[in-house]
Amino acid sequence: MQPWMSRAYDPCTERYSKVYFNRLEVQKALHANVTALSYPWQTCSDIVGNYWTDAPLSMLPIYKELIAAGLRIWVYSGDTDAVVPVTATRYSIYALKLPTVINWYPWYDNGKVGGWSQAYKGLTLVTVTGAGHEVPLHRPRQAFILFRSFLENKLMPS
Repeated sequence: MQPWMSRAYDPCTERYSKVYFNRLEVQKALHANVTALSYPWQTCSDIVGNYWTDAPLSMLPIYKELIAAGLRIWVYSGDTDAVVPVTATRYSIYALKLPTVINWYPWYDNGKVGGWSQAYKGLTLVTVTGAGHEVPLHRPRQAFILFRSFLENKLMPS
């Protein structure tokens, strides 16, 4: 365990973030809110979600382009994510009709199942056990293992 890795999820993180990012000196340092918006910064903003129009409705066409360009793609998901459930992610990846290279298998962290993974031609799906929508926040150690595996171009540890 690295000293910078949290031992547990802190449920107050959202509150800390809200307080921090609404501080004027922080906004000034980040060159944020330069137009003096009339509403505070929030972790999940309906204002952004309702008016953000320059993003595609689906990532699948972009995944196809990236795969065709030969880029490695890893999609990861917490298995307790209520916003984007693993079942929905698996359904979407299935729609790409990619051939399976390595079938669904458990990966491990210190002898315990850290999640599951499946490698397709051009894309790897990794789940993280016990993580919600923000995997690095809920399971920092397992997220580190996932990112390290990606950067080292290795499968998740089995």
